[in-house]
Amino acid sequence: MQAVLRKVNISDNYSFVARKDTLPFLYDKWHFHPELELTHIQQSKGTRFVGDNIEEFEEGDLVLLGAYLPHVWKNDAIYFADYSGLKAEAQVIQFLPDCFGKDFLNLKEMENIRWLFEKAKRGLRISGDTKIEVLRLLNKLLANENGVYRISVLLQILETLATSTELSFLSSEGFVESYHRFDADTINRIYEFTLSHFNRKILIEEAATIANMSVPNFCRYFKNRTQKTYVQFLTEVRIGYACRMLIENRKSIQQIAFECGFHNLSNFNRSFRLLKKQKPTEYRQVFGGLKS
Repeated sequence: MQAVLRKVNISDNYSFVARKDTLPFLYDKWHFHPELELTHIQQSKGTRFVGDNIEEFEEGDLVLLGAYLPHVWKNDAIYFADYSGLKAEAQVIQFLPDCFGKDFLNLKEMENIRWLFEKAKRGLRISGDTKIEVLRLLNKLLANENGVYRISVLLQILETLATSTELSFLSSEGFVESYHRFDADTINRIYEFTLSHFNRKILIEEAATIANMSVPNFCRYFKNRTQKTYVQFLTEVRIGYACRMLIENRKSIQQIAFECGFHNLSNFNRSFRLLKKQKPTEYRQVFGGLKS
């Protein structure tokens, strides 16, 4: 199943979209768009699909999605029944990364927000006090039509998110073909090497060589920087790519396992269940229920 490009209609009067949707059910096609999207579910329940992440959602769900990240909020079946009386309400902001101009985004003062946009490529779940503050600002933005004021409030929202520690990733790195761009060149080289060679056997000694470190020093370094072992990271990348191939539904599970670097089907199934809490066949069936 391929995601479809959805056109976001931006008013001639504004540089970004800010709206409240009230519908029988949320847009139910697996899709993507070049705009980043901040979505607050006010009234609705169902399953949220972001990249290779599958989670239940309900009232209060607040998520920031990066550009071109495939997603869909799929309401429970009861929402599609005739005369159910149910409705879905959501507050949404959609904006291009350079909606205020490329030069503006490159200002030194925008460094935190540029980093936020990088993280948003995997989708971000927002919680805690950050969520409360963002919703307060979101309500202010939607209640005011003054153009300059709207820009000011959007920037406040982005700065609040950019400086928060209450954000958690949704999709895996492998799925979105992106990685954290740490300041250190070393971690970048390791990520680039892994994303280029994950489909073959990688020895820990190879990764350590890329980092110009001994194996023990490399293992400590990687764990300190990423809060996970290199083997865990490599497995996540492989499973992320496998998820995308399962969604596209073009090859057998055995073929997918092999092409993602697993030379043992049992190991692939075990690793998949550990990360995704379901079998590869079940994962494919769930996404197969989405209509593109």
